[in-house]
Amino acid sequence: MTPRLKAWWRQPDQFDWVTTFLRQREMLGSARMILAVVAGSSVLVPLTVLPSRYQPSALELIAGGIAAIFTLGVTVLWLTRWPTLRQSQAGVVIGALCIGGWSLVQPTAALAALACTAMAVTGGYIAFFHSPRLLLFNGAVAVVVAIAAVLRLAREFNVATAASAFWVINFINLSIPLAIWGISRAMGTYVQRSEEDPLTGLLNRRAFTDAVTHRLVHSPPAHAYLAVVMIDLDNFKRINDTHGHSVGDRALQAVAGSLRAHTPGDAVICRAGGEEFLVALTSVTSDMGPLAAEFCVAFAELSPKITASIGTASTELHLLIGPDVGGLIDELVKTADSAMYVAKRKGGNQAHYGVGP
Repeated sequence: MTPRLKAWWRQPDQFDWVTTFLRQREMLGSARMILAVVAGSSVLVPLTVLPSRYQPSALELIAGGIAAIFTLGVTVLWLTRWPTLRQSQAGVVIGALCIGGWSLVQPTAALAALACTAMAVTGGYIAFFHSPRLLLFNGAVAVVVAIAAVLRLAREFNVATAASAFWVINFINLSIPLAIWGISRAMGTYVQRSEEDPLTGLLNRRAFTDAVTHRLVHSPPAHAYLAVVMIDLDNFKRINDTHGHSVGDRALQAVAGSLRAHTPGDAVICRAGGEEFLVALTSVTSDMGPLAAEFCVAFAELSPKITASIGTASTELHLLIGPDVGGLIDELVKTADSAMYVAKRKGGNQAHYGVGP
């Protein structure tokens, strides 16, 4: 497998960032309604085909019944809530298998071939929300049922008809998901860049709260606190005035590098603006004194030497529940910000510790 193909294969699910993207723009409700309509219309397919058969076989009844019940359940889910990642993954796998199975049991080759094209629906959904591995699974199911359908067409009609049908089915089932996948990846790149500070590569302030909220969901079981550290570089304007803005930019990049080097890999770091930085991390302790001292030592080793006023705040993780988690995180940031100003009024190059909500 080539490096480029390996990179494609290892790309993660897009479900979380797409969900965050839609939530930030208050589009989750409309997206749920659209997906509910798509799922609800799918219920009608087996329900309309079954009565049209004079004597449907037991296999047709079972396959049609399972497909109808499953799509009805998916419709109810979309109408009532946004699914979790696991629910979405399981739903699309079962949906692909239902479509494939329903195609295989159709009484005529023409209907079986027509049913195959519905794989484009699950493929398009996977391409937008999930990983290439799941997309490949859907494509494999689509190709298998397409082959089965066109072999029947070749027997019932002729090879030319079967070959044409095979090309059309696979064009729909493969090209549509691939096109959606390309568009969603382009969107993902845009979203990522819009959330990054272009100078340091850190998150910007707008993306900080959402990143921390996501971090809370995946915090280690042993961690009991969320801590926020606000860092404001002392007399940074003097660096710009004395050495020039290019040196000041390199100094900000060096500070960003120090923050990355001295925080856990899962910490959320952002450039809050100008010469202000924010760090959030979950921890077994609420005491961020050692970390703040480590920052001060690291900054002093930079060239030109930098000092910082640091404020910290922390709160217990079990308090960060409910629909207003983002608001609670913002309150914690305000507490850390107030503590930072206390440290600055005391002369800077030190930390002051506040207590969060």
